[in-house]
Amino acid sequence: MYGFPAEFWRWIKALGAPSQRGSRRLRRARSNPFFNVAAQIEELESRQLPTVTFHGGALLANVEAQPVYFGSDWKATAALSAQAGQLGQFVSTIVNSPYMDMLSNAGYHVGRGAFSAGVAADIALNKTSGVTDAQIQGEIQAMIKAGQLQAPDANRLYIVYVEPGVVVRLGSSASNTSFLGYHGAFAGTTAAGIAADIHYAVIAFPGAPNFTASSQGFSSNFNEMTSVTSHELAEAVTDPNVNYKALGWYDDQNNGEIGDLAEGHYAQLAGPNGTSFQVQDVVNQSDQVISPASTPTPTPPATLSAPQNVSLTALSTTTAQLSWGAVAGTQGYRVFQVNGSQSVLLGTLSASTTSVQITGLTPGARESFKVEAFSGTATADSQVVSVTMPASQPQHLTAPQVSAAALSSTTVSLTWNSVAGAQGYRIYWWNGYQSVLLGTVGSSTTAAQISGLSPGMRSYFLVEAFSGSSVADSSWVSVVTPYASAHNNSHAG
Repeated sequence: MYGFPAEFWRWIKALGAPSQRGSRRLRRARSNPFFNVAAQIEELESRQLPTVTFHGGALLANVEAQPVYFGSDWKATAALSAQAGQLGQFVSTIVNSPYMDMLSNAGYHVGRGAFSAGVAADIALNKTSGVTDAQIQGEIQAMIKAGQLQAPDANRLYIVYVEPGVVVRLGSSASNTSFLGYHGAFAGTTAAGIAADIHYAVIAFPGAPNFTASSQGFSSNFNEMTSVTSHELAEAVTDPNVNYKALGWYDDQNNGEIGDLAEGHYAQLAGPNGTSFQVQDVVNQSDQVISPASTPTPTPPATLSAPQNVSLTALSTTTAQLSWGAVAGTQGYRVFQVNGSQSVLLGTLSASTTSVQITGLTPGARESFKVEAFSGTATADSQVVSVTMPASQPQHLTAPQVSAAALSSTTVSLTWNSVAGAQGYRIYWWNGYQSVLLGTVGSSTTAAQISGLSPGMRSYFLVEAFSGSSVADSSWVSVVTPYASAHNNSHAG
């Protein structure tokens, strides 16, 4: 979590404010817990004992970042729309830059990643009550379900930029009292309903009712947002499941993540066309501040071969298996779905992965994919491979066996056996010249009562099992309702 200047938190610490593990915490000033054994510390300094250690949790090894512009103002206001474009350019730059090389060289086992174009969450936010973390999670999940965001996978990170004038509330903390940004994860699903861990970061917009950029030591709102984004990005890729599942890289001694422990240290990251962006430094495993400005960019291999022997096989009407041969020197692979001239990134895989199952495809459609090997800035694409998915076959249903019995002069009971594969049943009545649909019941229902019939009449019924477009009809069955008893027909004379 991106917090406040040290002066503020020294005051908080003096009051005995509690802190909690991870990014979602109130930042506190750090002190040397070993001040009484300075001689021992000096003796150990040259050994640079690691304090940031790996706790076994997940990492976003090759992050796939996608901005989410949260609130209707991002589209309605020209100035904000332009700033969204600048933020997108920044995210596109940082994920494939020396900033990520810095993390790789520090031994955090993460590297350069990929960028997907930002998407506006065009919703009206209440600028009086603000927005809660639960609401942000819910909107991310809804956008995934609607296919508006790239699918969540092991490297996906949604970076949420909240529109101006909105307080973000995270439990008992808020962006106008406790933080500038945070990151986290929650249990969600893909658009197809498959369980997935969803990783995200949230950046509050500077200015009232939140803290101003100048009060936090930044020269502009944009510099604050790029600095906070870099802070949360570095922590999200090295410790994505903080306060959710097992920690990744974390400093137990100083109770912080690698961005927390380098607050106040900044660098300039080169952008396109001579531009630059302000970013925050991080610490290495020995708590020493490191900067992308002093990080050499890895030299890409002289040659990077395209993946060969790429094959695509349909496993079902909606699932296909994509396989390819390993490429020497690659850092990993990116899988793209190809639609004409458009290529859509589906996910990033490690260098040891040479096969993947792709789900959610369209029955009967021709689907195309390619595999890209990458190492640093070098890439090599395979040929596009295609397969025609099998068409869905109609479900074959057996006809229900129906029995009918009169319960009274106006009511009959219908019963039938359960039909394997049926989604439900439709009940029809013959009115003398055509069948009339009386109603539809679910697949677990195998009985129904029909009332409002005429006494002493023969009535005909049919039950139809259905599944999609497939149907199976029972035979017509008939039943005679008895005449009403004498006392029911009597009346005062």
